Amino acid sequence: MFKTETLLAFVLVAKHGSFTLAAEVNGQTAMAMSKQVSQLELRLNESLFERSTRKVRLTQFGEEFLARAEQILGQHDSLGHWLESRQQTCRGLLRIITPGAQTYDETVFPWLAEFHALYPDIELVFEVQETLLDINRDTYDIYWGVEEYLGEKHPGLKRRSLWQAQFGVFASPDYLRDYGTPQTLDDLQGHKIIAHPHAQPANALVVKKTGDSQQDEMDFIPLQAPIKSVAGHSLLAVQGLGLINALADNHDIKSYLESGRLVPVLEPYWLSSAEIYIYYQQVKLEQPKVRAFIDFFLGKRHEW
Repeated sequence: MFKTETLLAFVLVAKHGSFTLAAEVNGQTAMAMSKQVSQLELRLNESLFERSTRKVRLTQFGEEFLARAEQILGQHDSLGHWLESRQQTCRGLLRIITPGAQTYDETVFPWLAEFHALYPDIELVFEVQETLLDINRDTYDIYWGVEEYLGEKHPGLKRRSLWQAQFGVFASPDYLRDYGTPQTLDDLQGHKIIAHPHAQPANALVVKKTGDSQQDEMDFIPLQAPIKSVAGHSLLAVQGLGLINALADNHDIKSYLESGRLVPVLEPYWLSSAEIYIYYQQVKLEQPKVRAFIDFFLGKRHEW
């Protein structure tokens, strides 16, 4: 109902008993202070001061209104202090989701105790969803370790790069013994893929159009897809059930490569710069808890 600066002008005049002294404290002219008080009196339809050439004195109504005005200004100051402390303090519930639990194991959980010690007032909830994410249905503060599709589907999201890696093709020695080892894309006829049911298209092997090219021009090679799964692709590939697309730096992939249970296929046709992102909501002022989480864990990338 009342402007804060108008109430403040009134309180200062009442405190100092002078428009001139109040104006000096407030960095205004005495005329400006008098005008604000007059506008307030007009709004109240009551006189706040008895004015004379020597001094200014509160009316009875002015004394009663002063107590209430000081209370309102005190509440205003408290609100300001609360907002300031909230902006400087990271607190509240923070919900994070990722398509695979392994991403947490490699990029978050090893340093979680350190993060919690720094930000004990942030309550963390970690979830995993291996199907495609939709922010209209799946509402979280942070989408951690998600492919480019989420940004394409929801361009209003903000994003930061989490990592880049080669996007390769892998198979087991048993599978290649039975179906042959393809050397070019033309050799893929008759091969099978372990596909993701929510990929578009679901039965396509993702490769680079031209082998050994510096350009990552993507191509989709349709193959038989007798098995579609949201999880366990590398384990299914180890069993000889088909080719798989996977990030070359995936922990399971590296482990199976080292043991010889999987081998790389069509390496000249691998996408060289598949990128994984962190997505978060577009807001005018970024929430401190979101900024703290992202900055902290991105700062640990050299330790992954």
